[in-house]
Amino acid sequence: MALKIPPPPPIASADPQFNRWLLELTSILSNQGGIDPSEVTGLPGLFTQVGTNTTDIATLETGQGGQGTEITILQSNVATLGGEIATINGQVTSLGNRNQVLHGTAAPVALSADGDWFADTTAKHIYVQVSGAWVLIV
Repeated sequence: MALKIPPPPPIASADPQFNRWLLELTSILSNQGGIDPSEVTGLPGLFTQVGTNTTDIATLETGQGGQGTEITILQSNVATLGGEIATINGQVTSLGNRNQVLHGTAAPVALSADGDWFADTTAKHIYVQVSGAWVLIV
């Protein structure tokens, strides 16, 4: 059972060239014909370019062309640097947790952290803080 294609819309009567195109298209479709791709301006070139682009994309995705190896090397370098940064952060934290050597011109009165040292430059005494209290060493 063949379906009948309706007549072109009213816009076609205002534009004879568009009307002719619609009639030709209707004729092709009603005869169950196809459109020859080589007759469509630029279509064969488009198919060729799509094929080329598809091949190029596949090449890039599989890492061929040298870029895959470079990406792997860079990822390894980033992982290595991440480990080195973690090590440096640990060292900085350790430095921040070290005891201090303080000094002044009188015996220490303010408490700091256990293990800190204090030099009284006037009396030439050295103190160390133990259990929250300054203990005279020398």
